[in-house]
Amino acid sequence: MPGSSRRYARNWSTPTSFGIWGGTTGERAELAWAIAHRIDAEPYWLQIELASEPHDPAEYAVVDQVTPEHRFLLDPEEMAPQTDQGNVATWFLRTDVGAGERLNRLADFTRLPLLAQRLLGGRSAYSPTKALVIANSDRLNAFYPQHEGGIRPFVEAFNEYATTLILTVADAPNENSRDIDYLVQLSEIERGAQRVTRATCVQGAPRNVPGLFAVDERRDLDVLLDDLRGP
Repeated sequence: MPGSSRRYARNWSTPTSFGIWGGTTGERAELAWAIAHRIDAEPYWLQIELASEPHDPAEYAVVDQVTPEHRFLLDPEEMAPQTDQGNVATWFLRTDVGAGERLNRLADFTRLPLLAQRLLGGRSAYSPTKALVIANSDRLNAFYPQHEGGIRPFVEAFNEYATTLILTVADAPNENSRDIDYLVQLSEIERGAQRVTRATCVQGAPRNVPGLFAVDERRDLDVLLDDLRGP
């Protein structure tokens, strides 16, 4: 994408972005939390939750581990149109305003100004890297661009504030998933008499480029989680 600063981080302290899709809600949450906690001792978690849908106990076993002050809930069904803010999708693409203003406007639109204050307050590109998980981000599809390049400015705005963004979605992601640096797919496979969940890096660093994950790298989810939680 022209003008983007695609980065394949070589270590967890470099701000980057992850997308996780497939598997169960609980498995996606577990992997997102393990990645976030590898980056940041106290990650932020934005839970996109529909009151009309049942909650997965396995997902909430993960959510309950998040520091209460870093845990936020957003129900898209409660988001009324806010014409004074304009079309929220345009704020993903604005290049005439700084990253902080872009993120603050988006936070105002979603009625999450406290999240923006805690993430951005007193921070810069030189601050220690923070992690923000946006769980079930596909439930916000109506509010942001679906095409390739549509969310890259949003990702880079978080990176400018030394924040790694981690998104989880249930099904195959849209074209805007190409804006994410690392995309991991969870799928169930049969191994003998057992069914195991495998994590495959479907988008990431090319094989000859150092990075946290390489394209086509495959690992059992339980093994990957153990490695992420290790020293």
